[in-house]
Amino acid sequence: MNKPNPNNILTTNKISLDKSSNGSYRVSDATLWQQFKEGSEAAFIKIYNENFNMLFNYGFQLTGNQEFIEDCVQDIFIYLRQKRKSLGPTDCIKFYLMKCMRRKVFKEMKKSKISFSLEYSEGFQITFSHEDFLIDQQIEQEKSEKLNKALSLLSGKKREAIYYFYFQNLNYTQISELLELSHVKSARNLVYKALSVLKASME
Repeated sequence: MNKPNPNNILTTNKISLDKSSNGSYRVSDATLWQQFKEGSEAAFIKIYNENFNMLFNYGFQLTGNQEFIEDCVQDIFIYLRQKRKSLGPTDCIKFYLMKCMRRKVFKEMKKSKISFSLEYSEGFQITFSHEDFLIDQQIEQEKSEKLNKALSLLSGKKREAIYYFYFQNLNYTQISELLELSHVKSARNLVYKALSVLKASME
């Protein structure tokens, strides 16, 4: 899938950088988001380019419907660009966008009554590319097959919690918010139970 150009935007304004403790320059999520809210097209393009693929992959885990997810991602960025001035602050853009994506997907699913494959009707799926194992995690094919089999034993919600915790590096507070759990402890317990099942299945 080729990532669409963000409306072929041409920009001349720059992004303000913060100096980190080691002397290098970076832009924090909070600063980048604020600049975007204030009208910086450079900030918008940076947010778009850094998060489009992540959002698409996340949405695909939810539904498995590529065309539907592409539309959802585009709609989210169009909405954000149009409503930027009224958006709240955030210090984690990825988490903010994932919340938007999850709400968007389920809202559109209910509205359009789109049907998905049986595999995805059973809940959140975690899919891996060949490169995920050989490059990113150096997991041999045999172990990857064991992991996929072990993941299939988890409920959709447990798979989703594992995805957030290990693949998106979200904390328990963020996981509880995404899964609409009443307590942070519930998210911690969900991850722990999922890990217990995976460990037993992988032995």
